[in-house]
Formats: sequence, structure tokens, C-alpha cells
Amino acid sequence: MSIEIGCTGCGQTLRVADEHAGKKARCPACGTIVQVPEAGAAPLEPVTESPFSVSPQPAVDENPFGERPEPALNPYASPANSPFNPPPYSLRPHRGGLILTFGILGVLCCMPFCIAAWVMGATDMKEIRAGRMDPSGQAMTQAGMIVGIVGTVLAGIWILINIAMIAANAM
Repeated sequence: MSIEIGCTGCGQTLRVADEHAGKKARCPACGTIVQVPEAGAAPLEPVTESPFSVSPQPAVDENPFGERPEPALNPYASPANSPFNPPPYSLRPHRGGLILTFGILGVLCCMPFCIAAWVMGATDMKEIRAGRMDPSGQAMTQAGMIVGIVGTVLAGIWILINIAMIAANAM
């Protein structure tokens, strides 16, 4: 059987095993310290810490649950609170326009821009797929990367043809 107590910090219902009756527990969602009542007793008021007071972290042997000293993530939390889905405002901005410009400049006049577009595009595509960069620039980034790849291959073929022509003239 377990003891159910309500956290006054966030309103979440906490379930604690009977062997922890009479001890203090920390809410995993908000960090409020709650007194676990004795089995069958009425729940007591939670002891809250002021966010401005400096209190030492509880020692490992003071943890009533004993398994982990660090706070655990709530497996029943809503997806909006998930650490794996950051809100859009925390994403880095995309560089799609810059990458596409580098690819076009590389094809038209200067081959090193093609290489830069290829490398930057590959890096940004990894970041977009991982969810750390704004996905609205995915199409421009991919187009710039492809133009950079094509420009690099064409420049490589052009260099090989020139080397072959120089070697043929030298003989």
C-alpha cells in the first residue's frame, strides 16, 4: 500500500511507500519539501523552502527514497514539459540563405564557396534533424548544400581536365 499526499507547490499527487511514513519527501516536479504523514493520519502541511534562502542539498543518506540523490523526471508529465521537445524560441536560427548564396557564388565564380556550402549545409542539416535548429530553413539549406556538392564535383572535373591537358602539352 502507498501513502498519497498532495504537493502545495504544484498540486501534484505524490505516492510514497508506507516505509517512508513520518519522513520528508521532495516533490520531483517542483522541489517542494513535503512531510509524509504517518500511515492512516491526516496529511500535514508541507514545509516549503524560500527560493531566496540558501539551504544545503540533502545528503545521500538523508534521501528518504535512497535510490537516487538527483531528482527524477516525471514519466507522466505532459509532452509540453518534455526536455526532448524544446520550445521553438530556444532553437538556433537557420543559415539557409547564406548556404544557398555560398553554393551559387561557388558555381559562378569561386570554388571554395562550394566547399563551404557543402560543409555548412551538412552540419546544419544534422542540427535541423536533431531538433536544435529552426526547421523552416531546411529547404534552402538542402538546396544550397546540393548546389555546393554539384559545384565541387564540377570544379574537380575541370581541374582534372586541365591537369590532363597540361600533361598532354608537356609531352
